[in-house]
Amino acid sequence: MNTNTNINSKLHLHVTAKRIGSRVATPPRHWHRATVTGSAILAAMLTGLAANAAERFDLGAIENIEVKGEASQQGDWLGAFDARIGDKDIERFDRRNVSDALNLIPGTSIQNEGGRSERLLFVRGFNSRQVPLYIDGIPVYVPYDGNVDLSRFGTFDIAEIAVTKSLTPMLFGANTLGGSVNLISRRPMDKFEAVATTGVTLDDSFDLASYRASANLATNQGTWYAQIGGSIAEQDHFRLPGSFAPTAIENGKRRENAATNDYKVSFKLGITPNETDEYVVSYYNQMGDKQTPPYAGTNAGVRPRYWRWPEWDKQGVYLQTNTAVARHAYVRLRAFYDTYGNTLRAFDDATYTTQDRNFAFNSVYDDYTYGAGIESGTTAYGQHDLRAAFHYKRDVHREVDDDGIPEERYIDDLFTFALEDTITLGDRLRLIAGLGYSAQRGVEANFYDTNLLVLQSLPESKESAWNIQGGLLYRSANAGEWHLSVARRTRFASIKDRYSFRLGSALPNPDLLPEDAVHVELGVTAARGIFSYGGNLFYSELDDAMENVTIAPTACSRPPCIQMQNIGGQRHLGFELLGTVAFSERGELHANYTFLDRDNTTANNIFLINVPRHKLFTYLRYEPWQQWEIVASAGYESRRYSSTVGDRIAHGFVVGNLKASYRFNDHFVGEVAIDNLGNKLYAYEEGFFEPGRTWNVTLRWTY
Repeated sequence: MNTNTNINSKLHLHVTAKRIGSRVATPPRHWHRATVTGSAILAAMLTGLAANAAERFDLGAIENIEVKGEASQQGDWLGAFDARIGDKDIERFDRRNVSDALNLIPGTSIQNEGGRSERLLFVRGFNSRQVPLYIDGIPVYVPYDGNVDLSRFGTFDIAEIAVTKSLTPMLFGANTLGGSVNLISRRPMDKFEAVATTGVTLDDSFDLASYRASANLATNQGTWYAQIGGSIAEQDHFRLPGSFAPTAIENGKRRENAATNDYKVSFKLGITPNETDEYVVSYYNQMGDKQTPPYAGTNAGVRPRYWRWPEWDKQGVYLQTNTAVARHAYVRLRAFYDTYGNTLRAFDDATYTTQDRNFAFNSVYDDYTYGAGIESGTTAYGQHDLRAAFHYKRDVHREVDDDGIPEERYIDDLFTFALEDTITLGDRLRLIAGLGYSAQRGVEANFYDTNLLVLQSLPESKESAWNIQGGLLYRSANAGEWHLSVARRTRFASIKDRYSFRLGSALPNPDLLPEDAVHVELGVTAARGIFSYGGNLFYSELDDAMENVTIAPTACSRPPCIQMQNIGGQRHLGFELLGTVAFSERGELHANYTFLDRDNTTANNIFLINVPRHKLFTYLRYEPWQQWEIVASAGYESRRYSSTVGDRIAHGFVVGNLKASYRFNDHFVGEVAIDNLGNKLYAYEEGFFEPGRTWNVTLRWTY
């Protein structure tokens, strides 16, 4: 964060404090450097919120309009140009992994990639490959396919999750076609800070289903700070609801092959020699293993998979710096090195002991990525806040499909130049403009030819794309904060998109063009007394969408054969609504709703999958006594298709949760929660059902 920047010291606004989601929000954060009338009210609110607040790591934030030092629990679930979930909301709604936390935000929906037991994300209908994941501004999506299993990422060390949609900062770099997700870590404020949590989950028969524990220790000594954390999450099983009808593969009760284990350690060391400069090294190490529950639906065309992942590991080292230059400028550096290792074992049957059939195999990924970026900004030119950046990233995918087969190797280089300017046009109006150029260069693409028993080379791809966007932000005296944006964004084909043979059933296509999307959004947030509300209307056109096309059966070794091609076009139209009523100092009622209409404009007979048309989340929070807090919440999602031909449907559902918290003293909090209160049988993907009723007990210590 450029702490010495003063965008507009002459800006004066009358601001009404508002409450968004479950937290008190300060006046719109985009005006944080303004001189604000009504400052006495604001100061009182900030004083009340300061206790036990975890400050976010500002160097890890990338925003259209920069925010400095804002407490994370003031996140805005429906903000202008982005949405933010703070650590207090993550705790309040007991969202222990990133996928569950993201599901609170309007416009998002979770996908369960059941065959791989992965939690992926859709943002306004755009999937995880089109909405990349970042940790403190560093891209962390898997080099091979651009996806990442969000359920593997715990929330214990996160201060804030920031989601962009239509207008994503160019400074993120390439491939943010549908937005971005940035996990912003904690930064210590005091000489000693500590948080420790432990908890268990019981199934509906009160058998121990899972266990978890985490801890963070940190210190800030003025000219330097340090932080270390660790977590354990072990799941033995989960239980299906009693309404599940047994199948030949799944007999009900305890879900077959559903164990997971995740372990993480992290470390951060920062040097702060003065008020403006900061130099930080971070280290993350995630280790895990998981099982994939087999298909438990009734569609005879779906073949069950007997898969296990004895290794799902990720390790990363990051360097981030901020240096003030003269009075009105800064230079920021990001550098990173990430490794991804996972092993997949596909077995013959539910005994998980033999690998003799033709669909049984071993696959080992040993991927890594490294890169760096430099960003510079200045406010020396009048009413302009000008920022420019250059990014370089190399992705390396190494794969061994079976023991004894030579290693396959694929390498991509990615370059991005970005320019952004925030222009203050008056006391209430700002213009945000951005321009970016990205280029992807294939360096190496080698595959093992099972017929010739040698490594062969595939053609290397070269593509480039321009991105451009603009937005207006207007703060009305009486009608809230309005925003309007138009953006053109792109995404390059991943290594998997271009080169995967899909176990002999696909033909590679190195000549895939970038996908291209145009977004338009109009929105408002406002407050009237005890009521705060917001809404966004959005429209997106997607061209050159990559879709699998059936080709001649002689083109591959295991027909029917497909090839990824640029034939798709999609239209996404919808709106998001949010409202909160603070009916007393001890309670509030909240609801947010998303409507999304997606059409395939090039092939009406192809169903768009994995995203509901309607999504509603609501909660009631009440503090009946000083030390107690009760939170009742419910979510509704309409049906969604799980296959492009429409023969598999995950039906709509309503799931309710109930949680009670008791604060023993200033340091200890105990919680009891019931998830899926009605023991509802539901699924995000047909045939891959979610847990039934579970009982969660948690103890949290904070110092």
